[in-house]
Amino acid sequence: MEFWVPYGETEIPVRIPDDNFYKILEPGKPAPSKDIAVTIKTSLEHPVDGVSLRQIVKPGSDAAIIGDPSTIPFLDIIIPNLKAELSSLGANSVTTFLRNKRPRPEQSPSAESEIVMMDPTQGPFTEIGRTSSGTPVNIHNELLVRGIRVCVTSVAPHYATSFTGGPESILPGATSIDTITKNRALIASGTPAPADWRSGPVLADTFEACKLFGAAYNVCLVPDGWGGVDSVFSGEMEAAFDAATGRFTELHSPKVERKCEIVIVSAGSLLGKDLYHAVRVLNNASDVVKQDGTIILVAECANGVGNDTFLALTRKFEEKKQLLSELKHRFQLGGQISLLLKEALESNRIQLVSVLPDHYTRNGFGLKPSRTASGAVQTAIRVEGKDAKILIVTRGDLTLPKFAAS
Repeated sequence: MEFWVPYGETEIPVRIPDDNFYKILEPGKPAPSKDIAVTIKTSLEHPVDGVSLRQIVKPGSDAAIIGDPSTIPFLDIIIPNLKAELSSLGANSVTTFLRNKRPRPEQSPSAESEIVMMDPTQGPFTEIGRTSSGTPVNIHNELLVRGIRVCVTSVAPHYATSFTGGPESILPGATSIDTITKNRALIASGTPAPADWRSGPVLADTFEACKLFGAAYNVCLVPDGWGGVDSVFSGEMEAAFDAATGRFTELHSPKVERKCEIVIVSAGSLLGKDLYHAVRVLNNASDVVKQDGTIILVAECANGVGNDTFLALTRKFEEKKQLLSELKHRFQLGGQISLLLKEALESNRIQLVSVLPDHYTRNGFGLKPSRTASGAVQTAIRVEGKDAKILIVTRGDLTLPKFAAS
């Protein structure tokens, strides 16, 4: 049997013996595409918690729209529509705040002054308080003078908070590198069980930082898995986040009846651009692969490793215990992804299908390299046995498969 899985901006084939194939998981085909402008307007008119923009926008107030152009689809449509809505409700001015120096939505020259690019290393920032975990909440100065804050977010699995789609628009989106580092360092304290993800230390700290920042309205998109939007939830930050993650789980968390000896998981085009981002999807497949089974990670890694700290710490510390001790005493951003990889390698054998040099893959990260997905399958069958069953997850960056008994 032959299947095709995402690999960078294209797809590659993977051949699987009929007797070994178990199942392929991919997002269900969506209904005919919806007009995103209409979907946003409908969501704003029917907020999940009954709190509408009309209730919070005071005439003459200054408003901010906050988003990350690297992860939010259709920003070039959403932002003008939100601006029009805020202006119609009486907002005096509406400024767009975009995380990092990413390609921005198309703007007319006259609108350039209405865009602020937020770089966590530059600022300027002001500390507005500290969370109970000791995280200093340093917020971009220009956001602090906007009375209305509308965050445009999108739900996706996330290694630190379980899901994006909520408070990440503020932390890390609008905070300094010191704030981000202290927040992510909480990963060294441990991560919650999947059933109890809402109480995870990083997410709890992030929500606490948002409460210090003040009220923020959340317009949260749920992707359909095919480049479109399934639904949009608007309302108070936490209420919209909960509704959106609930819908996301309905769409993208399928149940499987058995754990497989081999799981093929694709990192997709965004996370698959480098190894630093690609290894994050290993966590998404952890519930459906047998202990000591094989995960075949399909990630082109056209941009290389992606993070020097991730490379240095992974090479320096062979054991998870050693790395964890280092991060508890001297946390460095990038180290949390190294820890994620070490944890995955403790439970499973991992093969990597990429363009990275074999010595990087094998010696630097403890992964078994393969140039083709079909070759990786043959190697895995030799290790796991001729009766090994194979599960394919085509959108490992989006899908959270669950073992039916869990």
